[in-house]
Order: sequence, then C-alpha cells, then structure tokens
Amino acid sequence: MYNELLYYNKPANHYMEALPLGNGSLGAMCYSSVGTDVISLNHDTLWTGHPRTVRKEGAYESYLKAQRFALEGKYVKAQKEIEANFLTCWSQAYMPFGDLKLHFEGDSFESFERTLDLSEAVLTNRYKSEGASFKKTAFVSHPDDVMVYRIESENGKTFSFKAGLDCPLKNETYTSDGYLIVDGECPGDADTQHSSYPCHSLIYSDKDEERGIIFRGALKVDTDGEITEDKASLTVKNATCATIYFTIKTSFNGFDKYPAVEGREYKNCCLETLDKAYGLGFDRIKEKHVADYKSYYDRVSFSLGTSDGELISTDERIRAFQNNRNDDDLYVLLFNFGRYLLISSSRAGTQATNLQGIWSNSTKPSWNCNYTTNINTQMNYWPVLPCNMPELMTPLTDMLKTLSVTGEDAARNFYNAKGFVVHHNSDIWGFSYPVQGRACWGFWQGGSGWLCRSLFEIYEYTLDKSFLENTAFPIMKKAAEFYLDILTEDEKGNLIICPGTSPENNFIMGFGSSATSKSTAMMNSIVLDLFMGCKKSCEVLSIKDDFYTEICDSIEKIKPLCIGKKGELLEWNEQLHEKEVHHRHVSHLYALHPANLITYDKDKELFEACKKTLEIRGDDGTGWSLAWKINFWARLRDGNHAIKLIDRLLTLVDPHAANYRSGGVYPNLFDAHPPFQIDGNFGALSGMSEMLLQSDGENIYLLPALPDKWKNGSVKGLAAKGNVTVDIEWSDGKVTDYTIHGNSKKLNIIKCK
Repeated sequence: MYNELLYYNKPANHYMEALPLGNGSLGAMCYSSVGTDVISLNHDTLWTGHPRTVRKEGAYESYLKAQRFALEGKYVKAQKEIEANFLTCWSQAYMPFGDLKLHFEGDSFESFERTLDLSEAVLTNRYKSEGASFKKTAFVSHPDDVMVYRIESENGKTFSFKAGLDCPLKNETYTSDGYLIVDGECPGDADTQHSSYPCHSLIYSDKDEERGIIFRGALKVDTDGEITEDKASLTVKNATCATIYFTIKTSFNGFDKYPAVEGREYKNCCLETLDKAYGLGFDRIKEKHVADYKSYYDRVSFSLGTSDGELISTDERIRAFQNNRNDDDLYVLLFNFGRYLLISSSRAGTQATNLQGIWSNSTKPSWNCNYTTNINTQMNYWPVLPCNMPELMTPLTDMLKTLSVTGEDAARNFYNAKGFVVHHNSDIWGFSYPVQGRACWGFWQGGSGWLCRSLFEIYEYTLDKSFLENTAFPIMKKAAEFYLDILTEDEKGNLIICPGTSPENNFIMGFGSSATSKSTAMMNSIVLDLFMGCKKSCEVLSIKDDFYTEICDSIEKIKPLCIGKKGELLEWNEQLHEKEVHHRHVSHLYALHPANLITYDKDKELFEACKKTLEIRGDDGTGWSLAWKINFWARLRDGNHAIKLIDRLLTLVDPHAANYRSGGVYPNLFDAHPPFQIDGNFGALSGMSEMLLQSDGENIYLLPALPDKWKNGSVKGLAAKGNVTVDIEWSDGKVTDYTIHGNSKKLNIIKCK
C-alpha cells in the first residue's frame, strides 16, 4: 500500500537517501545503484571503551558548596563551582562496522526503482541495464541474525561482481574457505577527557584491560556462478543468482566485563551463524523473517480513509506536501515508518536504541551517538507501549538494570547518597557520572528518575504484577532513595532538588547568564512523579513500610509548580528570564507530558499555564523538539495545533544541510534534528498515537486531539493503560464505532469527538 511503502525512482547517493534495515542488533543502510552497491553496517554492541569508574577529587564538597550558593541566590557562583570542581568527562561513542561494497560490471541503466516495504521489512531494487533486468532483495532477519542480500537476473542474463568489506576500525580483512572475514577491534577510548564533543580522537591500547570490544564480521555467498577468492575480496562471475549472508558477532559480555579479557566467544559463533543461514536458504530465512516482523507490525493499523494515489518518489511526495498539504497518506506513512524503525532497532536481548537507533556511519558521530537521558533516550521508547509492543521495552529495562548498579557509584562518590543516579549521558558501559562541559547539561541529575517512569508505565499498560514486584519497583525504589537523600528545604519549607538546572537552558543574570538556580520545575516534577509511582507500586504490592511512609510524607512537601506573570508555568524557582525564549527544550512541562501530573480534567489553571508556555516558546525547534511539542499539544487536546507541527516535521531537508535548528525529514524519512536523530521519528509516532487515544488507568479517551483535517479514519490495536487494546472508527470527525479488547470493566470510555 501507498502508506506502507518508501519508493524512489533513482539510486541513493547520500547516507540520508539510503534505506534502513535492522533486527535490533544488526543494522544496514542500503545505497542501491547499478555499478556499485554500498551497504553501511552496524552492530548495537560496537562501542568504544571498557568498564570504568570516574572520580573527581572533592566533588561532594563542591556539591555542598554549590548548594549553599544556590540557596543564598548566588546562582552564578553556584554554576562556576559546579563547572570548575564537579563535572567529569564524556561518555563513550557508538562505532560503525563499515561498508559492504559490491562492484558490478557496467553502470548505466534505462530504468531504476527501489522500495522499502514497511509491512514486511523487505527492501527491493529493480533496474534495467543494457537489455538485462535485475532484482535485488535485502532484509535483516531477527530469527537467524543475518543480513541477506540477493541479486537476481530476471531474464537470464549473467552478471559478475566483486565483494569487499571496508572497516574504518583497527582490523584484519581476509578470505578463508569461502568466507570474507573482518577481525577487528573498537578503540579502548574515544578521548573522553578532551574538551571537544563529539570524540576528538580514537585511542587504542595494548593493555588488555584497556582494550575495546573485539569483533568479527563475515559474509558467505551462495550462487550459481563461479566464486574466486582474493586476499581481501570475493569475486562472483557469470551468475544469474547470488545470495550474500552477512553477520557480526562481538566479545561484549556485559557492562562490567573487560571485553578483551572476559569477553564472550564470537569468532566461531559468527561463522556458525552464517553456516546455519546458508543451510536454510533464502526462501526459508525470508519466510521466518517476515513472520517474526509481522507478529509486531500487524498489531496496529491506521487509516485516514484515503485511497492510494499515484506512486511517486517519497522525497517528491514530501516536497509536494510542503506546497499543498494534500496527502493524508503521508501522515500514515510517517506513523508506519516509526513503527518499522522501532521493530528494526529494539528487540529483547539487544542494546537500547541510541541517538541514531542502530544506524550510524561515522567514527566521530554527533554527540558520540550515545544515550542522552534529558529526553532523547526516553523519547525513543514513548510509542512502544501505546503501539502495543511491550516486548520492545526490554532493552530499556535492561539498560536501567545496568544503570541501577553503575549509578550507585556516582550517587555515593559525588553526593554521599544512597540509591543510584544517572546524569545527562550514558553509554553501553552504564556511564552515569556528571559529564564534561557546562552545568546546563552536565550537572542535571534527572536521568534516573525519568527513565524509571518507563518501568512503571510498563506495569500500567500490562498490569504485570510480577514485573512490577521483581523488576520495576526495586529499581524505582533505588532511584527514589537517591532523591530522598538529596532533597533539601527551601525558605518556605518546601522540598526541592538544589541546585537545579533545566536541561540545556539558561536565564539572564546581570550582564551574563546562568543555568543553575535554587530549583527547577522539571526536577521537582520528576521527583514527584517517581515518588507517586513508588507509592502506587507499594499499594499494589501491599507494602506499608518506612520507605512507603517517607515517600508519602515527601509527596506532600515537594515544591508545587508556580505560574508566572504572563500566565506561563515557571521554569525555575522564581521569575527568571530565558536567555533564549524559543529554546528547543520545554522541560518545565514534564508534568504535562510525559507525566500525567497536569490533566485536562483536574488541573485547569496549570493546564492553561502549560498552553501559555508553549505559545511563548513558539513552534520552531529541532526535529525531536517539534516531536515533543506534538505530544504536548495532544495532551492539551488541541489536534489542530499538533498537526501544524507534524506538517513542519514533514519538511524535506537537504542531506548536505548544516542548519542545526530547522527540523524536518531527510529523503529517506529519517528525522532531521539536523543532523539525523531517530528520536524525532519516535516522538512523532508517539504524538500521533496521543492524538488518537489517551488513557490514565481509569479512563480511556477516544480521539482526544483529532484534528479537523483527519475527518474520516480508523485505528486498530492501540494499547491503553489497563491491559486493553482499542479499535476506533470515525466519520465527519465523530466516533462512529469502537471496540475494547481485554478486561475494561473498571475503565470509563470517554468519546472526545
């Protein structure tokens, strides 16, 4: 279908024109052409670094000093103290494997088309060249953990090509017994002490405990042609069909294991995986792949009642949409593409999706392609539960299990506190320390609290009491213990997190600016939300202990949100003026979204203050910022404003553009921060889900933010809190039919349209 197909009538010449494939761990970006095919490859465990602890002499004393300055209103002095004596270094960086390159004879063509079928996760290229017709099919199988790339002649004409692997990391590339193999090693450090960001240089070590992750990537070819081996390439001649099987295995054995000393076996595992796939063959692997993928994708469907139009190139569709906004199926395509990316980048047993999911082609990626926990990592997982794929939350849950261990060290050595804390950035090793640079990002301690919101939401959606008892609550409790230890009283006796920062934003102070204040709306909201989640968990699990009592008491004392002179929600503890009024972060609205502390039905004054705040912030923003605002306006029940932001997001961005504030999408529909960040794709999907369905465990709201433009349509399979799924049909902007699947006896169904 037109809303389930990325289609192009010319080859890809840029990474942001290539099409993504993935199985959660193994990622591929396919540049398809005629003379040369390039497939950029990734693996979720290819990172720089190794297990480490970070120390900063006198950090706790510095924290206490900064706290005293903030309580006295000496905000600039507090910030200077933090930046001089508290912040540490950067996280490690995500690395690419490199490129599979296929060089064919001839480079001219009479016709060309490439497609990515989102309903099956299969890429297909077709072209005609010198009277011959060729078809190329590619996918990455989760059941068999291989990328499969098949080249076929459709009219019996033979072809020849040379296959090579080009890896930018330290490696040895060679052929052996029909395999083309890369044995490589990630750097032991991304120069995390250097002042620039991302990584300034890649550092290799000869010391075993300082070495990075070791890996093997290998391919094998099944063909009716002739195969010859060169030193570092395979050549296939006179073939009518050739199928390439490729996989990567690494020594990564957990966040606390030195990969060169305590790593898992990977070399034989790599070849065994290939041999198994080779034995199964193309048709059987594809059959298993499609069935596995569709078991997730087919759970949800979305239609706006439009018919398939003329099949035109996706980039041209986006360009035309900018002019006439007359392609409702493009909204559905964006929705389906988001679900496709989720299934392709996050599976049980894989690492959590980073800033680019699993797709990155640079050894110096923007922001180290890490886990940025002041919104971006969380946004990646916002749509998972509403889109009825709770299994895909497992990598984030596993990440939190890691951080609950590594974050203990940061809590103890930087705050003299119990529990665990996560700051602005993390990586595969569970980095949890205050990061290098500026206080406006490096000092923020909200990562642990915000990430824990996802744990309680898993329970709210699934009602899995065993998960709550054995996984979610122990981690939530541990995060809460940290905040209980560092909460302090302001002059009115309110409990606050002091000093406070609002991620990456600054306020005017005298002739300069500061990011550090007495407290912030966001941090107080994160703590309140976490405590309320802990309270509810205790009540579900029948726990009435000292922790429960302390949590209940603290909830009543946390500083309430305040409204400013313009009717806006105050970002800091007092009326302070933003250095950048239209700043991309709108962190002080955390209580509205993703939390449910401010609601349409119960908090009219604060609700209106949130609306005023967004009006002041404006509609500009980077890709993920636009996406967050879509979710805000959906919660505010204003679908017409939400769709204005979706329309802004559906702006075609030149892949060569260097404007870091425009937002939009690239020709392959990847979110343009710019540069590419996958969070905007997932945030947009979440926002569209929120426009169609909202829930709080007691009420289910049907079409709470339906825009006038989406006059007719249907959605099936969206999940609501309370372990139910919902089907909705509407016509002329009104609900005409709905079905609740599951036990909905205790849930109120509210038609908002």
